[in-house]
Amino acid sequence: MSSYHLFKRTRNIRSAAKQMKPDAVWVAETRQTLLMQVKNSQPAPAKAQKAISRSFNIFVPVISFRWMRAPAAIVMAIIIALFSGSLFSVSAAEQALPGDLLYSIKLVTEQARIAMIKAPEDRVKLKTEFTERRVTEMKQVIDSPLANKSERIIEAAGVLKRDMNTIKNQLEEVQNTATPEKAKEAARIVDEKTTSVMADLQESKSKLSATEIVKVSEAQAAASDTSIKAIELLVNTHDQNSELVTEEEVINVLKTHNEKVAKTINDSTGLKVEVTTSSKTGLTESSTTTNAVIATSSTSTVTNDTVEETPMDQLSDAAKSFSEADKMVAEKNLDEAVAFIKVGTQQAFAAQKTVEEGVVKQEEETKQAEQDAIDNPPPENTSSTSSTSSTTPEPVTTDPPATTVNASGSTSGTTPAP
Repeated sequence: MSSYHLFKRTRNIRSAAKQMKPDAVWVAETRQTLLMQVKNSQPAPAKAQKAISRSFNIFVPVISFRWMRAPAAIVMAIIIALFSGSLFSVSAAEQALPGDLLYSIKLVTEQARIAMIKAPEDRVKLKTEFTERRVTEMKQVIDSPLANKSERIIEAAGVLKRDMNTIKNQLEEVQNTATPEKAKEAARIVDEKTTSVMADLQESKSKLSATEIVKVSEAQAAASDTSIKAIELLVNTHDQNSELVTEEEVINVLKTHNEKVAKTINDSTGLKVEVTTSSKTGLTESSTTTNAVIATSSTSTVTNDTVEETPMDQLSDAAKSFSEADKMVAEKNLDEAVAFIKVGTQQAFAAQKTVEEGVVKQEEETKQAEQDAIDNPPPENTSSTSSTSSTTPEPVTTDPPATTVNASGSTSGTTPAP
């Protein structure tokens, strides 16, 4: 390819790039991802850097790109696509995982594909497909022997969380511009995919450390929040056309969402909210409870005149919110029902975060205690008094009663046999 043809093609790229409007959330958060990539990537040896530079000059003649001031990341992705047979090929980036040198190119290429799609509902669909990639990438990293594995997992969770926030913004655009039919389809796809993401992330937690679990749970919460946004879009479509989206469809979606949230919290913490059902059309089949096994105090604490809520407090609030949502459904007030479900879901995930962060804190304290014991071993004492006292039996303790949380905020339990 001659320099003239190359210049002509890049000029066309510039013209197309001027019409591209990358998502604001993506622009802001990709910067953080890129910085993390630089941190995790090992610098190439000097000889390798020179070889790369020579190869790049062969495939891309030196020309001035100062005029290319449209979204730089998108333009770069398109240029890479033009030279897919070169050293930095898109096909190679497609196989990259979080923490790899080419992973940022993979993300930029995906964003370029989205930016070139005109219809908002189609952009949502494609971005939702990319979130499935994020889950697959995380699973691959978890099952791999890669270096900096923990950092890679945390990075993957952060990228997934960012993508979920992007989809939320895209759904807002769909609601403002798309037809009811297309809005319904986009909402349905997003709700199904985010529900699947929550389940897949929960399954992966069994292989993660406590610190990694906290970050994955943040991505779970973002997926749940995006699911609620899709439900809000579905309810809005129902308000516009009740025949296109029936009341029964909305109630079934709300019920499925609640069940998935409850299962996630139960699997993560052993806690489950007891919701009072007000009618046969309610969001829950019956009031069910389960034993609560948590590693934190069961009573609220006061620090600097501020009451710190425990998981029990947070789940009690969530139970009340879900019960109120059930009443709104019975009264056919779906907008209010979604609002209460949104609040209840956030309260439930806040309880999960409190429990999981408590586990991280306990692990850190245990490690610190072990290290202190190594650094400062106790002095040896061979006296008879010490020997006698060391054989004193420890007091017998019993397990605390199992606890359940209900919508009224009260707890119940059974006292174990001595």
